[in-house]
Amino acid sequence: MIIKDENNIIEFQIGLDVIFNPEIFCQSYQEKIGESDVILDCLKLFFLDEHSDALSLILNKLKADNQGFVFVAVPDQYNFLPESLIIVPTLKEAYDFIHLDRIQRDLGF
Repeated sequence: MIIKDENNIIEFQIGLDVIFNPEIFCQSYQEKIGESDVILDCLKLFFLDEHSDALSLILNKLKADNQGFVFVAVPDQYNFLPESLIIVPTLKEAYDFIHLDRIQRDLGF
């Protein structure tokens, strides 16, 4: 479900409905996301390690070049998730990460 869509950043709240049907989620929002930066709020999910395949699938299906893509999760769960996922502990840090990523892209890094 889309929580916020402004300044070319789309914030989604990820629940079990998305985790159990990641393909449907990707098909539903792929066009809407386009080149927008994406924040996936996973704070309401427990045992993320059990859902790492679904999260990786979402990343691989929806991430485009020159696009920020950040997951928000509880720090205790970081060790159990793939290193390919960019994970931060709060929504504020996710927005900060997106803004810094944009600056780096604009500078050509």
